[in-house]
Amino acid sequence: MSVITQRIVSEIEAAPEPVQAEILDFVLFVKARAGILPNSGSPDRIQRCAGVCGGEACVGMTRIAVWMLEDARRTGVGDLDLLKDYPGLSVFDLEAAWQYVETHREEIEQTIRLNQEA
Repeated sequence: MSVITQRIVSEIEAAPEPVQAEILDFVLFVKARAGILPNSGSPDRIQRCAGVCGGEACVGMTRIAVWMLEDARRTGVGDLDLLKDYPGLSVFDLEAAWQYVETHREEIEQTIRLNQEA
């Protein structure tokens, strides 16, 4: 084990458990963004269910709409803050949401616009 790895392990072990959980989320997030984790943005993580959030695309079996996450991101809310605000979400869920936004940009734009006008 390298000196850096030993230091990282030592610091993580000394941190309180909630901090350790944040560190793990951050490491998984960075790995997912780098494409190191396979299937991190699995398309089946985003689903539409009639009667749930007006049929909008949601993360998994939650009532967390993709457009809401994107709207928050546009106002400056970072991924780590979103994970704190929505403890049921994982970095993989956010990665899937961001991929969905990229491939459904027009839909997301229209939904955000309609909800801002309401």
